[in-house]
Amino acid sequence: MKQFIEDCDTPSNLPIRNRFGNWTKFVKHMGLEPIKPSISPQAREASIRARKGKRSPAWKGGRHTDHNGYVNIYKPSHENATTKGYLGEHRLVMSEHLGRPLLKCENVHHKNGDRKDNRIENLELWNTTQPSGQRIEDKVLFAKEILRLYENNKV
Repeated sequence: MKQFIEDCDTPSNLPIRNRFGNWTKFVKHMGLEPIKPSISPQAREASIRARKGKRSPAWKGGRHTDHNGYVNIYKPSHENATTKGYLGEHRLVMSEHLGRPLLKCENVHHKNGDRKDNRIENLELWNTTQPSGQRIEDKVLFAKEILRLYENNKV
């Protein structure tokens, strides 16, 4: 091995690389078993966790605008948060105003159309459920259900 090192001009021009292609082939040629780098599953998981959320180098305070123009806030403990821990700021503002998490059938509408304007004065709660049938009895039952759901809430 000493003769290989003495023949080289620069470290990047090592005859080992020229003759064998890479260090692994050279080590195998010398009759040795190459050491493969390995990381334990626990270390790999810790490494992934260390780069998520507030520890991420891309962290910008937990607030960003998505591709639809809505402002999202990082609140992983909120009931309406996504699996990644974010929820729309407009939904958070309405949820805090109502004092409860929003239901799946509820949407928050921006009155002035500006999705970044999340003042409570600009927001209104919409319900997206509809009766499945169009018979009068179905509509009456649906109206009673809506009244029961929202009669004690300050909307």
